[in-house]
Amino acid sequence: MNIEVIDHKGKKVLTLSGEIDMYSSPELREELMGILIKKVPALYIDFREVSYIDSSGIATFVEGLKYVKSYGGRLQFFSISKGIMDIFKFSKLDRVFEIYGNLDDAINS
Repeated sequence: MNIEVIDHKGKKVLTLSGEIDMYSSPELREELMGILIKKVPALYIDFREVSYIDSSGIATFVEGLKYVKSYGGRLQFFSISKGIMDIFKFSKLDRVFEIYGNLDDAINS
């Protein structure tokens, strides 16, 4: 998995690629929590290049969501492929996470 943090018009975007699994989740958690500890109002997660996510990856995002909600921030996902979206729907997490088609939709929500 590759992680890149970019600034898009003053907004923090975490761009992910590859597989999010038990081997890469610790690195993702470190990066995610490192950003959220600064209490950013919103963090946008780009799933466009994510090919796989397992339960450890989902648990990492659940932890991040709990933290961001503790201070009133938002964790917003966008550009999720059908295969990954099926996992979120099956586990009913599509009702828990904010999921958008693209970055502009997420920013404008």
